[in-house]
Amino acid sequence: MQFLSVTDLTKYLKEIIKNDFLLDDVWVKGEVSNVREYKLGKQLYFTLKDSSSQLSCVVFQTSSMAFRLEENMQIIARGKVSIYEKRGTYSLHVKYMEPAGVGALALAFEQLKKKLEVEGLFKHDFKKVIPKFPKKVAILSSPSGAALHDVLSTIKSRNPAVEMTIVPTVVQGDRAAESISRNIKQIDALDYDVLILARGGGSIEELWGFNEEVVARAIFACDTPVISAVGHEVDYTIADFVADARAATPTSAGVMVSLPRDEYLQNLLSIKERFRQLLLNKVQDKKMLLADLNFSLEQRLKDVFTYKSQNLALLKTQLNSLNPDNYARKGFAVVRKNGAVVSSVADLNKNDLITLTYVDGQRQAQII
Repeated sequence: MQFLSVTDLTKYLKEIIKNDFLLDDVWVKGEVSNVREYKLGKQLYFTLKDSSSQLSCVVFQTSSMAFRLEENMQIIARGKVSIYEKRGTYSLHVKYMEPAGVGALALAFEQLKKKLEVEGLFKHDFKKVIPKFPKKVAILSSPSGAALHDVLSTIKSRNPAVEMTIVPTVVQGDRAAESISRNIKQIDALDYDVLILARGGGSIEELWGFNEEVVARAIFACDTPVISAVGHEVDYTIADFVADARAATPTSAGVMVSLPRDEYLQNLLSIKERFRQLLLNKVQDKKMLLADLNFSLEQRLKDVFTYKSQNLALLKTQLNSLNPDNYARKGFAVVRKNGAVVSSVADLNKNDLITLTYVDGQRQAQII
C-alpha cells in the first residue's frame, strides 16, 4: 500500500500551484473582512469573500497601497496563490488592489481629505494672511516646468522689485512627496515672506505628490504663508485645502504676490496720506484736550479765588468785631497801664497812673 506524508502532499500541491501560470497572476473580486495589520513587519492580512466562499489574503508591503483597506469594502485584488506548508492553507499574496467601481487614487484622496478635515487642517482659523507687499518669495517647482516660467514672468512683469528664489523640487513620481515636504521645511527655516508650490496640470497620478499626507502636514506646520498653485483651475489637490491660499493657476499665484509698481506706489502714497491724517487727528485731539484742561484750570482758579475772597471777608468781619474801637464807639473806654490793656481790677493799685482811651481821644487818670 502506497501513501504520502502530509508534508509530501502539501509540497506536491504547492508545486502544482506554483507551476500553474493562471494562479501565478490572478485577479479576484470580493468583499473585504477581518482586516488585521501588523505594523512591525508592514504586513496586512484580510479575507476576501463572496456569498459562498472565502479566501485568505496577505499584503507584504503596505507602504505600496494607495488607499486604506476597510471592512465590507468591495475590491479587486491581483496576486499569486501560494500554500503555507506549515498549516496546509492557501492564500492570495496581493501585489495590487483597487476598489471595485472607483479608482484607488480617487478613494485614497477622499479618505485622506476626510481624515485631515476631521483633524482641522482645513480650518480657516489656522490659515495665515498672504502679505500684500512681499519682498522675498520662494517658488518650489520643477526647474524645467512651464509652471515656474509662468510664475517668474508674471512677477517680473508686474513688480521686478520682488526678490524670487527658485527651489528645484521633484513634483511628479515616487520621490515627489518627500522632495516637496523636505523643501517646505527648509524654506520655512529661512527668511521668506511667501512660499509658492507651483506645478502645471496633469492626471491624478501625475499630481499625486501633492495629495500625500506628509506634504499636507508639512504645509500645515509651515510658519511661512503658503500658496498652492498646482494644476489647472479644475484640478484640486490636498495641498490646495491645507495651504493658506489656493491659486487657480501658477500665473494667478504670481499675480497674488506682485502688486504692480504704480499700484504699489499709489498704495504707499495712500498709506502716507492716512498717516498724515491720523497725525492731524491726533494733534487736533491733543489741542482739544489742552483747551479742555486750560478751561478746567481757569475755572478751578476762579473757584479757589472766590473761596479765598469769601474766607478773607469772613476773617475781616471777625477781626473787625474784635476791634476795641468798636466798643469805644458805644461809650466804653479802654484802660491801659504802662501801655498794656488792663483786663482786671486786680491789676490796679492805689495811685497807679492809667490812660483812658475813648473813641475821640484819651485822658489821663489816677487810681485813688
